[in-house]
Amino acid sequence: MNRRDFLKKCAGAAGGFLLSNRSLKVRIGAKHTNVLFILADQWRDCAFSHGAYHDELVQTPNFDKMAQQGVRWSRCYSAHPLCTPNRAAIITGRFPHESGMITNSLMLPPSERCIAEVFGESGYKCHYIGKWHMDGEAKPGFVPKGWRRRGFTTYEGFNRGHFYYDSPTFTNDGVPMSTTGQYTSGEYEPAFQTDLAIDFIKQNKNSPFFCYVSWGPPHTPYNPPDGFDIYNPDDIVFRPNVVDGNRSSLAKYFGLCTSLDHEFGRLMEALEELGLEDNTLVVFTADHGDCIRSHGIDHKNHPEEESCHIPLIMRLPGRLKNGQVVDNLVSSIDLMPTILSVCGLEAPGSCTGKDKSAAALVSRSLADESRPSEGLDESIYAERAGDWRAVIMGQHKFVVESIEGIQTATKLFDLANDPYEMNNLVDLPEHAGLQEALLAELEAWKQKTNDPFPATPDKAKIMYDV
Repeated sequence: MNRRDFLKKCAGAAGGFLLSNRSLKVRIGAKHTNVLFILADQWRDCAFSHGAYHDELVQTPNFDKMAQQGVRWSRCYSAHPLCTPNRAAIITGRFPHESGMITNSLMLPPSERCIAEVFGESGYKCHYIGKWHMDGEAKPGFVPKGWRRRGFTTYEGFNRGHFYYDSPTFTNDGVPMSTTGQYTSGEYEPAFQTDLAIDFIKQNKNSPFFCYVSWGPPHTPYNPPDGFDIYNPDDIVFRPNVVDGNRSSLAKYFGLCTSLDHEFGRLMEALEELGLEDNTLVVFTADHGDCIRSHGIDHKNHPEEESCHIPLIMRLPGRLKNGQVVDNLVSSIDLMPTILSVCGLEAPGSCTGKDKSAAALVSRSLADESRPSEGLDESIYAERAGDWRAVIMGQHKFVVESIEGIQTATKLFDLANDPYEMNNLVDLPEHAGLQEALLAELEAWKQKTNDPFPATPDKAKIMYDV
């Protein structure tokens, strides 16, 4: 048998793909670490009953418990605080300006290497539940089998939209679950999706799995389910930077957060009952935040903390630190290489993001020690298409905007002493040296990621003929 025939045989035996040496070792030898990845839509980092400068009133006891049991990253930022761009950043480890996913409702190019593909090649069953929003304009849209699922071999969800009480969830074969009897109109979608996740975990408890759960709330519409519309608008305490705030909207946003906290608690109970708690990496994050009138801004897509600063909590008993707050900077593009590293897998060379796991590990193995802990305290970069770029380095955030096509410095904040970003230091003579250093760092990010800003990056296609 020649080498070509041998490779074909290996590929056929593995279900159509060739395992790398590292993946092969994991597949036939070492015990796998399962992964339960949970993504919320439009959940800002401060909307918890834990953490510094958190929103008053909101209660999230199950997420508080996870933060006490695992690692809470206190300085995680969305690479691009909008749904499609940051969802693409999470699963590719690349900036939206690199992939072309620079606005909503684009299709992720087929050339992009994604996290589920790596897990699948290592013997994992990869399952996706919920909103996808990386398959073009179709709404709700069924994401068909094949390359458009980006390594997720099974799928129960839809492309885009927010339908919390009339979910358009499709089966793996594209049949609306409302017609199969699996979903009943009026049922709260996140509760239904949590049931789907628990069922998948039960069915695969003896096999390594990567289960990705994508909830729609607390994104608008702010309409919490029965039993969770519990916050009195009169009790709302606005953040100091709120302009013309709406107490009713914020109260209902908090209700959605608490409803998801309840569903998260159900997932954690299921892992414990199935004996999977100690061998499952649980990750919770969001695609972006929600300003809700901080700085007079609605919703997302801005560099302000309420829009760009997102939650990140990880738990893996014995492997990750217990009850640790990690202050190292981390971006959405770092999630793919970090998660793969914790599971003993190597990130593909396509990733721009860095493995940040060293800051969270209980101890580092010889294999861990052999890999550089590059970038644990480096700056991070964030963007919005051709509109603005931001760099966060140390305790400072620096923002430039495209004004009449010219890159212009517009914001400089000391986040340690001004967490609500109410004192703009940009262009002040006493901070000229600091601003120069931050601008140099921003330019370095542009250069190493081929960012054409202030020009608008090339946009990914709505659909691809592949």
